[in-house]
Amino acid sequence: SSGTFMVKSCSCEVSCNDDIFPSSEEEEPQKKIPVMWTSLKHNPLDFTKTFGSSGRSLSGYQWFSGITAHFLPSEGRNAQEAAREAFSSLQANMTSEGLKLKDIILVHLYMKSMKDFNVINSVYMTEFDLCPPARVCVETLLPDGVLFCIDCLAHKYDVAVDDVLRDEKLVMHVQSISHWAPASIGPYSQSVKVGEVLYCAGQIALVPCTMQLVSGGVRTEAVVSLRHVERVLQAMSQKTALHHVITASCYVTDSKHIPIARSIWQKKLRECKKVEDSETNHDVTAVCGLLAVVVIPHLPRDAAIEWHVIAVVDDPLQRKHFAMKMLSEGFQIECEFVESSSASCASVSVRLSLISPSTSHLDLDGPLHDLVATFRQAVEKLSEDCSASPLSFRAFFKEGIFDAEALQTGLREYLEKYLGKKTPALILVPVVDLPGKEVIHITCWLS
Repeated sequence: SSGTFMVKSCSCEVSCNDDIFPSSEEEEPQKKIPVMWTSLKHNPLDFTKTFGSSGRSLSGYQWFSGITAHFLPSEGRNAQEAAREAFSSLQANMTSEGLKLKDIILVHLYMKSMKDFNVINSVYMTEFDLCPPARVCVETLLPDGVLFCIDCLAHKYDVAVDDVLRDEKLVMHVQSISHWAPASIGPYSQSVKVGEVLYCAGQIALVPCTMQLVSGGVRTEAVVSLRHVERVLQAMSQKTALHHVITASCYVTDSKHIPIARSIWQKKLRECKKVEDSETNHDVTAVCGLLAVVVIPHLPRDAAIEWHVIAVVDDPLQRKHFAMKMLSEGFQIECEFVESSSASCASVSVRLSLISPSTSHLDLDGPLHDLVATFRQAVEKLSEDCSASPLSFRAFFKEGIFDAEALQTGLREYLEKYLGKKTPALILVPVVDLPGKEVIHITCWLS
């Protein structure tokens, strides 16, 4: 209640001040609306058919999705064998594209149960060398028999003319105990920088010198974990701060934590903008990253919140931003995109929300068509100088609301129809809840 938590007298003592108190900007979580989509069968997503990959972008980036480990004890297999088989599949698919595991710079690891964290890490660490990719690891609502599902971003950088290394990869892999930010609690790097882009690992609120989760509740955890993100960004590039983030995901374990996460994120961004304005005296507003907040069952170390960001060392005052909204019967679609000032990368967010409490039956085909068509419009509005390609189409969706199999089929069909050879890797992530009346939240990375 004092607004401060102490870690004895060491140098990583953190003072949260008024950050841990409620904000007037917070909203009450929306009540759930019962909705039945027509022809709803509640078929679970078949994760044996989810593998996909984007095309290779002009800058050498490619996203792989749907690498799964299947594990049923009744079949006489163990978790380690299932994990090894999954990594063998990943390696085979990458080899077919002329890539190696060392080319991976960012991994999303979605687990059926955090109880398998140590088992999976024991296999994971044998697949990567001393400079492993950055990683995000959370538990989500995978069906029985699926141990985990992986998607990853790879980059093949080549030596350009005059023997100058283009988009050199720099890796921060801190394993020793420190006082500035937590060491990695798994075989991953805190951040990987390629060119001007920083791909950061997920951060939870561990006290750096003890590696124990901080006490004080979700608000304290949100502030401390976000402070870890800031310190990793600054360590990788001295003047980089939260307003350099171009896309962010926040995983929380309770719907009541959504408004807390959003209010703290906005407060920290306002602080960054004030510093930027005082240093540059610009009247132009900095364009900050797009935030997705989703509710999942569990996080590592039983944390309440985890932040994951991608930042760009550019000029946030010169970024391009676009937003649009489309209303239809029973639902609305909101879309935003942010393009870096150098036009080398961009992030797109598309949200599908229900707007009519009386709506009990909706045809899924219409919303999916409009959602992908809106996404295509956003991609088409990128500047002429932007050569970035859509790489990942990550769809967080409320589990149990509609037929997951139909969702996968519909999204894939419309993506291929509207984007053709530029179709990104499709990644479906069933979650417990989303903010307000959202039922689908799409995030897409372009590079």
